[in-house]
Amino acid sequence: MNTTSSTGSCSRGTAVPALLGLVCTLAWFAAARGADTGHDHGAGGSLQSGLPHGVPRLCADPGVKAVRSGRWSKPSTWSSGRIPAAGDATLIAAGTTVIYDLQSDAKIPCVDVEGTLRFDTTRNTRLTVGTLTVLPNGTLEIGTQAAPVPAALTAELVIADQPLDRQRDPEQLGIGLIGLGKVTLHGAVKSPTFVRLAQEPVQGATELTLAEPVSGWRVGDKVAIPDTRQLLTGESRSKYKPEWEAPQIAAISERSITLSAPLRFDHLGAHDRGPAEFLPHVGNLTRNVIVRSENPNGTRGHVIFVGRPDVDIRYAEFQALGRTQLGVLDNVQYGADGHATHVGDNQIGRYSLHFHHVFGPVKAPQDGYQFTVIGNAIDDASKWGITVHNSHYGLIQDNVVYDSRGAAIVTEDGTESFNVFAHNFALRSQGSGEFAPSSGYAGAAPDPGGEGAGFWFRGPNNIIRDNVAANTEVFGFGIAAGALGEVRIPKFQGADPSQEGEYVMRDTTAMPVLEFAHNEAYGAMQTGVAIGWNATLEDTRLWHTTLNAVTAFPADWLTVQGLTVRGDARALVHEFESPTGIWFGDYTSKTIVIRDADVRGMRVGIESPFFMSPQSEPGRGKGEAIIESGYFRDYVGVAIGTAYAVADPSQATSKHAVVRNARFDPLDVTPMNRYAPAAISMNYGTSGGDTKPRIPLQVYGYNAGGNEAFRVFYSNDLPASSAPCHQAKTGIDGFACDNATP
Repeated sequence: MNTTSSTGSCSRGTAVPALLGLVCTLAWFAAARGADTGHDHGAGGSLQSGLPHGVPRLCADPGVKAVRSGRWSKPSTWSSGRIPAAGDATLIAAGTTVIYDLQSDAKIPCVDVEGTLRFDTTRNTRLTVGTLTVLPNGTLEIGTQAAPVPAALTAELVIADQPLDRQRDPEQLGIGLIGLGKVTLHGAVKSPTFVRLAQEPVQGATELTLAEPVSGWRVGDKVAIPDTRQLLTGESRSKYKPEWEAPQIAAISERSITLSAPLRFDHLGAHDRGPAEFLPHVGNLTRNVIVRSENPNGTRGHVIFVGRPDVDIRYAEFQALGRTQLGVLDNVQYGADGHATHVGDNQIGRYSLHFHHVFGPVKAPQDGYQFTVIGNAIDDASKWGITVHNSHYGLIQDNVVYDSRGAAIVTEDGTESFNVFAHNFALRSQGSGEFAPSSGYAGAAPDPGGEGAGFWFRGPNNIIRDNVAANTEVFGFGIAAGALGEVRIPKFQGADPSQEGEYVMRDTTAMPVLEFAHNEAYGAMQTGVAIGWNATLEDTRLWHTTLNAVTAFPADWLTVQGLTVRGDARALVHEFESPTGIWFGDYTSKTIVIRDADVRGMRVGIESPFFMSPQSEPGRGKGEAIIESGYFRDYVGVAIGTAYAVADPSQATSKHAVVRNARFDPLDVTPMNRYAPAAISMNYGTSGGDTKPRIPLQVYGYNAGGNEAFRVFYSNDLPASSAPCHQAKTGIDGFACDNATP
């Protein structure tokens, strides 16, 4: 008895079936990542500056210094007796507070802030600078929570298009905002930053009806609407014609937006047998505090925070930032003497908005978070949109990340702990497909996190709730696993895990995802959630996914509670389209519990293929899959390939399956030539010829049938049982044999 999905090989270049391909994908990039867990994007090989992680002092010899507190526009503020001009390296000296009050395109090559640089919030401002470094005791303030930049004004920090200093700064930290001290960016509040629509947007429409009122949204704001289609597997990246849109607001009321131009496409919701059950969201991409590259096609800027900064960023826009590209990394390399022997062209870690080894203040802030990132918009990131790397106890909330590459929101190496990712919207995340590209030369590492995901979490130790991913190329939520083993996590809030006494060692294989609840993914993506850690997925909504709503390969156990899946049944007229609600690999020593699922419009509601040569991890889990309650209206409701039945169970790798009190309805679609529709099938995905019997699937309360109990065998099995067996029990594809007791 064979299966259409086999274990095959997960090595690059090997063709693997689509379902297994997703498992191989995550296992592959996770294993690759394990080799550089805890890697550092700048550990001091550039200039011996004395700053965290070797951040260079590019303004170490400033030509212009602030000698007293005052306005930037006042010559008396400066040592030169004039305001800084293009070409002037500038220092805000310790003990001084400079109020920035200009709109200037003059390119200041660098500004070091030892004192305080505060933007005037009573007028429009624009500072154009190559590298702005906020030193450990310095402060950059562009609005505060109590006094944000008013909605009628804008404050811009423009990263100048100027060459990188590859000799003084081989790690290319310059040309950007580097935060080592206190940084507060506060624009006018947009509430909410994204909202579900109340009516389906259709081609030609000029008005969007909102499901809830909005405030702070203004005429001229750019909004983003995702592609919501369920793509066919044959619509490869080369054939995909995107249908996302980003129009401007021409007029607005609390619950209605008039667009500047008619919609070019439909953006339909999820339907079962009536009106749309779920509708897409629209996100606002415009903020009035703006950090942007002067020239997106030139030397782009980046934003990085390192060490113990005090960071509070709210309602700011990060536009056209990041230099690290998808694909092969080309990092600086050093010789034994510490000098750079190679300066790369695709340096790791130069992302749009990057928290790199951020431990935050030693004394925890009153809000309980070591850094806060709330209500921001990230538009056009060269690689990842918001990156959290070996940083902990942060709050990442209400952000909209649009047009990123690789992934929108990322935890990078799996050490990240106790961060809260809440109510963020990630859409239009482009990638490299199922496999991130490897470098193509011997010994080079691959570049994981480049597949195209809304949320890409390397490790388990974070809270993920109320987020939405839409129109992302491969994963809505990619939660990886493998090759981490034990990691250092902070012993307390504000701890630096690199220091003795400030960390504890934890085995990630045994750690669960702290929380995964009320998340949603939909539209123009392969898989909604790919989960490789122990976890409880609670009240998750997934719709219009091409392959699987959930792909699961947990380290030990997984509970899926209250999952809702909706497929576009129109795709099933194509015989080889096989979207699945929950697909989990042949992890025979693991425990899977799926409770109160509602899966409709899919080829298979729940599928786990049978493997001829399963690989197991003895001693973990019970080796069983339990489906409790739930409703399934799919071509095939449940198809779980159990393990071989053997005379001595102690010598077997067990894989049992139980379906209890679930309800099934048929889905009215054209039957496949290969497999019959069924509520429960032991034959789906298999071929005949194997006479070795398998463990039967146990059913209780079929279609909410009270105490009815029976076992389902593969059709080639000949069960040795005195209990009555039914070759054709209604809705069952296989032998259905009565049990003596339920």
